[in-house]
Order: sequence, then C-alpha cells, then structure tokens
Amino acid sequence: MGCMKKGYKHNKTLPCSKRDIPAALPFTNMEMFLREVGINSERTERAYRAGLRAFADWLQVNGRHDFELDTEWPLSPTPLQTADVLEFRSWLLSNRSQSTTTTYLAAVTSYLHFLDGIDKCPTGVQLGKLAQQRRRRRSERSQAATVVDKDEARQGMPAIVAYYDNLPLPATNDRYNRRLSLLRDRALVNVLYSTAARLSEVLALNRSQVGHGRAQTATIIGKGGRARTLHLMPYAQAAIQAYLAARIDNNPALFVAHSRNARNGRLNQSGAHNVVKKAVVAQRLDPSLSAHDFRHYRATQLLRDGMPLEVVQELLGHADVSTTRGIYAPVLGVQVVREWLDNMDRIPVAVNESAR
Repeated sequence: MGCMKKGYKHNKTLPCSKRDIPAALPFTNMEMFLREVGINSERTERAYRAGLRAFADWLQVNGRHDFELDTEWPLSPTPLQTADVLEFRSWLLSNRSQSTTTTYLAAVTSYLHFLDGIDKCPTGVQLGKLAQQRRRRRSERSQAATVVDKDEARQGMPAIVAYYDNLPLPATNDRYNRRLSLLRDRALVNVLYSTAARLSEVLALNRSQVGHGRAQTATIIGKGGRARTLHLMPYAQAAIQAYLAARIDNNPALFVAHSRNARNGRLNQSGAHNVVKKAVVAQRLDPSLSAHDFRHYRATQLLRDGMPLEVVQELLGHADVSTTRGIYAPVLGVQVVREWLDNMDRIPVAVNESAR
C-alpha cells in the first residue's frame, strides 16, 4: 500500500498515485448518488466526492480486482469486497487525520448503501459487517479521552448563550425573518444548555411537549427507546415563550427553519450546528466546539459543583451509571490531581544547590 504519507496536500492530484484528478467520476452511478447527497449539503457532496476519488485511486494503486492505473474512470463497483473497505480504512488511519478517515469512510459506505437501494450493491460487500465494524470502532475510541482533551475549550460554552442573549433584537420582523431567527437561536442555545440533551432530542421537540414554554419538564423517548425527562429551567422557558409568541405558522415543531426557502419546516441538525458555529466564530472560541459540547460541558460543570453522579446520569439519560462514570470521571480526576499539585508541587532544584 505504497501511498503518500501524512501532511501531503495538493487538491489537484489524487492522494495515492499523485495523478491529476480525472474529469470523470470514479465509480458508476455516482452522479445520481452525489445529486442526492448534495440536496442537503454541497459541502458533504464535495467531501464524499473526494473520499470516493481517494478510494478509487487506492484500489488502482494497489491493483485490486485488476484495476490498473491506466484503467479509465468510472470504475465498476461490482467486484468490490468488504475487505477492500476495511483495508482502505487501515490506510486512511495511517495516512490521514481521524476526521478525514471518518468522512471518507462515510462516503464509501453511503455510496454502497445507495447501490444497495437500487439493487446494485456488490455481492462481495457485507453492509451489516461494515456497520458492525463502525460501531466497534466508535466504542473503542474513548469518549473519556475526548472529554479530557476538550474540557478547557468547553469552558466557552456559556459564551455561546450570552452571545445570542445579548445580540440586539430587531424591533420588527423583515422579509429575511431576522427577528424571528434570532428569537429561535436564543431559545435553541438556552434549551441545549438547560437540558444537556442530545441535539437530535432537542430538535425533535414539539411545542405541546414544552407546554408552549410554560412547562418545567418535557418527556421524550431518548436513545435506546427509553423514556426520560428534559428539564427546562426558567431562562429556557422565557426564551421559548418569547420565540413562540412571535411565530405565526402552524407547524407543531418547537424549532423551525425561517430562511426564505425553508417554508417553516422543522430545523435540521445542519441548521442547528450553524447556529452554534456562528457564535463560536464571533466569540473566537475553539473551532472544534459544536452543539453536542453543551451536553459534555453541563455534565462536567454539574459534577464539579457537587451534583451526585446518579443525578447526572438521570439528567443525561444514560441507562447505566457506569457509562456516566466512565466518560466523566477522568476529567474530574484531572482536576483533583491538578489541585493537589498546585498545593504541593516543588520547583526542581539541583541537589548541590539545595545543600548550599
């Protein structure tokens, strides 16, 4: 697998062979696939196009299934095997960042699922096995390590709420729905902060579930099909009430999209992430922060302030307290060790100096 090493960047050549990028798409039926992907996100379409180019290039460089470097694109996916995808993943892990690996694998597996949907999935590809491997990889990556690594950056999450709370509110709505959008964004970040819920859970809420902003709690069906309660603190209730008071649509969804082409449809995850990212950029926070970081920030903040682990478990909706402990105990351990070191650490002094 003699492909390039990490750090090589050239957006006009292929990653393994260093050939110029062909004008044709790398695989058959890709045009239809990319068209479907691009409906929701042009950025995802570009990333998936790059991922499938890299996969085709890797196949050719390694001579898989008689694909030679001079084999013209598009390639037929018919001879592909599950092992091809898994070995391509191994190459990515050795030569690309974790985020690029995740994106490119998503491109390949999404394309294969698309082929399955049109009854053209290669017979040698086991989609169930790929999904199982993906779940296993996720579990192997320690969430606890991520919580520790991003703990300092997540201290900026309250600034996201403050950003929207302090933005000047237009006196009236305009044809771009600026007033309505700001009221929604305020309500969204306040609810994310208050509930420590997953973004998907918050976006699935309906007006009736939150009592149109008057309810202190909302019952949802969370991960694993378990019912749990979201807690809406007074600041979140007030933000919801202000937002809903300005709404004139009949959509039952709590959060809707107000762009001119959205027609008041339910706000999707991409739109919600953009709300958070806008504040992250404006406040010059760590660019890796996202809507999900509200959940981790609140968990660590409440644990540090003395909330019992079992109560945080209930708040987050974890089925087992060991999950909560496994994710958040390390970051609390880091704090405890640091506090002891701050009190007891000694500056290194050479023995001969201390004897003087």
